[in-house]
Amino acid sequence: MANPVTFEVATVASDPYVPQYSGVMSPTDEVLASRGGVAGLKVYDEIRRDPHAFAILQKLKLEVVSREWKVQPASDRRVDKRAAEDVERQLKAIDFDRLTRGLLGAVLKGFAVAEILWSSTSLGWQAVAVKVKKQRRFRFDLDGKLRVLTRNDTVDGEPVPDRKFIVHRHSIDDDDDDPYGVGLGSVLFWPAWFKRQVLAHWLRATEKHATPTSLGRYPGGFDKEKQDKLLAAMRQMSNDTGIAVPDTVEVSLLESKNGGGGDFVEKLARYLDELMSEAVLGETLTTNSGERGARSLGEIHNEIRIAIAKAAADLVCATLKNTLVRWIVELNHPGAGLPEVYRDFSEAEDLDKKVERDKKIFEMGFEPESEDYINETYGGEWRRKADRTQEDPSAPGAPASPGATAGLDFADPLPVRNGERVVNELSEQLDTLGQPILDRMIEQIRAEFQEARDYDDLQLRLARLSSEMGVDDLASLIGQGALLASLEGVDSAHG
Repeated sequence: MANPVTFEVATVASDPYVPQYSGVMSPTDEVLASRGGVAGLKVYDEIRRDPHAFAILQKLKLEVVSREWKVQPASDRRVDKRAAEDVERQLKAIDFDRLTRGLLGAVLKGFAVAEILWSSTSLGWQAVAVKVKKQRRFRFDLDGKLRVLTRNDTVDGEPVPDRKFIVHRHSIDDDDDDPYGVGLGSVLFWPAWFKRQVLAHWLRATEKHATPTSLGRYPGGFDKEKQDKLLAAMRQMSNDTGIAVPDTVEVSLLESKNGGGGDFVEKLARYLDELMSEAVLGETLTTNSGERGARSLGEIHNEIRIAIAKAAADLVCATLKNTLVRWIVELNHPGAGLPEVYRDFSEAEDLDKKVERDKKIFEMGFEPESEDYINETYGGEWRRKADRTQEDPSAPGAPASPGATAGLDFADPLPVRNGERVVNELSEQLDTLGQPILDRMIEQIRAEFQEARDYDDLQLRLARLSSEMGVDDLASLIGQGALLASLEGVDSAHG
């Protein structure tokens, strides 16, 4: 059996679909390829000028940087812990959130580049600053290595030093062949372009129909000079309150019936906004206004948005681990493992649900081993509540004190309040037997809430449910309880 081939075969240099007019590659992004390659990245700046596109891109970035970031050592070894502490200290010094926002520019344009400024100090090599640069300054050669455009070389650029530049890529094609990446700009370009055309048409229509067109009718005997005077008078009418014309001339205003198609244009603009929201955030309900959906659907959309933000955060952290973090460890802590840098996307547990869970566990017969569980789980300082029945004999539920005739054989026993005991027992039985029936009714109502599309739909669903929901079981149970209570009352009266 032959040994496996160790070198890469399907290289970019051997790709027949990649033009090789020079020593640098051109982006495979079809939008950029038709607009001058990397120099055409300015078309993506036009997308960012759209208020809605800017808002959704900012929402993605801010969702990422709003999460706390952490550094976890590679192991419990002392050298690994020291390396993790050094990495965390340096990331704080360079403003890790600002660097993350800059590298997330790759989401729109495909790639982002940041330059590290190193300094040799008593603590070792320190990254004193990391500056994000414009993508237009950089090119990639056929081996995927970065080159920077300078005044001396404005075409192919010059090679960059090692451990100097961080390159973060975002590719919707999910391949490694294009070092420029393929950003969401290639998806957002056409919706943003069409939206600009729609808004331009809308503004022209609004301007046109805000001032109706003047129509002047005159007898056939008007010569050119009289026609020009009539046109001048009608133009003046747009600024003045009135004009004077001969009685043989009729002047009127032409107004559009649909006012420029405002409703149709607005719907089209909103539809294009929704397309952009779906492309960036994967959902629409957290950004676009429109018909109200069920709360459960809104929660699902929000979970999708958070999942996409977490994926973007993981990609940035992976890039930094393989560049800046690796270089800090290799320069200052040889032999140490690379620490993990990550954003914490775990959601805080709902304390109300936790209370309900703990309450059910307690009712099953279990309790915490110590009070520390309550303090650590719910915060604050708590202690076990004292038993009032032992401290205050007069408290409700406290055991009755011995009577004056206690221990005397000849004393008549005190009357027992059987009626109150029977009432309590019947109430408890009715509550126990009726709870499953009530639970089924509540579950039916909850199901209608979750499936409703809006409040109007919910009203129709509840109205239909009220006519379909059977109460025979509950009515029968209450009737039996009432009959039993009546019999107990008669028995106690004759007892």
